[in-house]
Amino acid sequence: MSDFNRDGRTDLVARDSAGSLWLYPGTGTGRFLPRRLMASFWNGFTAIVTPGDVTGDGNADIIVRTAAGALRVYPGNGRGGLSASRQIGRGWRGLTITNAGDMTGDSRPDLLARDRAGKLWLYPMIGNASIRPRRLIGTGWQHMTAILCAGDLSGDKRADILARDGAGRLWLYRGNGAGRVIRRTLAGAGGWRVMTALVTPGNLDHARGNDLLARDTAGRLWLYPGNNAGRFGRRRQVGHGWQVMRWIT
Repeated sequence: MSDFNRDGRTDLVARDSAGSLWLYPGTGTGRFLPRRLMASFWNGFTAIVTPGDVTGDGNADIIVRTAAGALRVYPGNGRGGLSASRQIGRGWRGLTITNAGDMTGDSRPDLLARDRAGKLWLYPMIGNASIRPRRLIGTGWQHMTAILCAGDLSGDKRADILARDGAGRLWLYRGNGAGRVIRRTLAGAGGWRVMTALVTPGNLDHARGNDLLARDTAGRLWLYPGNNAGRFGRRRQVGHGWQVMRWIT
């Protein structure tokens, strides 16, 4: 869970076209309190992910990739702000990076990355934002237009992967709790291709299960509540004007 102010509620982070990084504190009902500025001049980063607490201090953190391919962690301070960054990896240029939840079952969040050949890799993380040797999850993922780790969507207490294919369908890949996935099932029929951003924030509304956020071409933000069985309920609008955001996580 990405709780940056330690109020027990999931938050959202977004970077706008000017490079400003904003925190949208969650209310626990699927909506957000007034946003707060977290940082400026973040336009130089080519990836921004919020995997949760990767440093082991109890605060949610942010991991970014620089234009040179270096991976850096910005530790959260527990008050909606960030501490000074430090480098935790290099050679990440050319990878599509996303959060991975706890796919290995060690109670620590991990990272996912797809390379140019379509191979999907799991990068297990341990305390102090250290990254262990990667593991191959699967091949052929170059056909997916979005890859997200949604935590536990299926209700079996194991982190899963959600992916959108070129036809606009959503697929759920159930995690096995040991860093692998088993057969996929359809989580959403065609029509998701029109969404310009997909975000898996966790259990944003504190209801049945982990949820999905989607931004449409008009900049409206929609909440799709999870049913804790690999599907989503009726959507509701939770924001507008989000077309100015270049990164949402």
